[in-house]
Amino acid sequence: MKKTLYLVIFIALGVNYTLLSQNEKITINFKRNSDNSIDFYYDKKIPGSFYLNLEFTGLSNAHSKNHTAIIKDASGSFFNLRPINSKQPINFSYKYSYLRGIPNPKVDSLFTYTLPLKKGKTVTIIESTNLSETYFGSEAPSKWKSYIIDRTSSDTVCNMRKGIVVEIVNEFTRNPEINLNYTSKMNRIVVEHEDGTFASYSGLKKDAIFVSLGQTIYPQTLIGTLEAINDYTYRLYFHIYYLIDESLKSKESTTHQKSQNEFLTPYFLTKIGSKKLNNKTNYIVEFNESILFKELSKKEKKQYLKNSEMFK
Repeated sequence: MKKTLYLVIFIALGVNYTLLSQNEKITINFKRNSDNSIDFYYDKKIPGSFYLNLEFTGLSNAHSKNHTAIIKDASGSFFNLRPINSKQPINFSYKYSYLRGIPNPKVDSLFTYTLPLKKGKTVTIIESTNLSETYFGSEAPSKWKSYIIDRTSSDTVCNMRKGIVVEIVNEFTRNPEINLNYTSKMNRIVVEHEDGTFASYSGLKKDAIFVSLGQTIYPQTLIGTLEAINDYTYRLYFHIYYLIDESLKSKESTTHQKSQNEFLTPYFLTKIGSKKLNNKTNYIVEFNESILFKELSKKEKKQYLKNSEMFK
């Protein structure tokens, strides 16, 4: 689900030799100061929180250690490197890597989400098995919990909690000549929430996604329509997870890889109150201003009272 990216930059005698592509989503730059110290900065072209790690692979005239940071802004200061001998320059080489998310965030496990369809709809919840564990021998993610909602016709998917759209996959089109029970080639969006959790919504129709990258969306915001998985089923997969393993060391490819995520079994607002979902059980989607206002800023509340359509 998450990929660790490794990049290496070589510096020798103060000259910058780089293997860095201009298309990289996160880049590190540096500035040499008159006192021979070096300021490191980052630039981030994608929304959301990332765990950034820099490791020196060669270093002279400075003490070596790894530097890590949680970065959220589009750009900012990373760290300052000071020389042992202030009259001599620092020479170095380094590599850096990053993961999406905040390792071991303070998750609000009691937070109540809305179900991912329009208010008033009846949904049957099916708990999804972990196919990587079943068929490929991978270790199941910690506290695995993922849900399926099947529909007999295309339906509109709604957001479950205020957050920022941090990933959009909009590239797959169903072949109507093939009926499937499952495919990994599904369009999806991922939303990051205030407490460091993420919600993933998979099964969306190509070019029928209504939100954009970096957009702030709210409970019941329309995010897209469902694509058919076969001639009689339109299927939504959704789950909530967060980063627990901040290890950025390269791992050998193996069929027994361990997930870096932990999954949440959240509460959902239903017609009968806030509930944890049971397998093969019907629920009626509920929504109210109380659940919406829970995470709105004062400015957003004023905007909502003036024009509630802005939040749909």
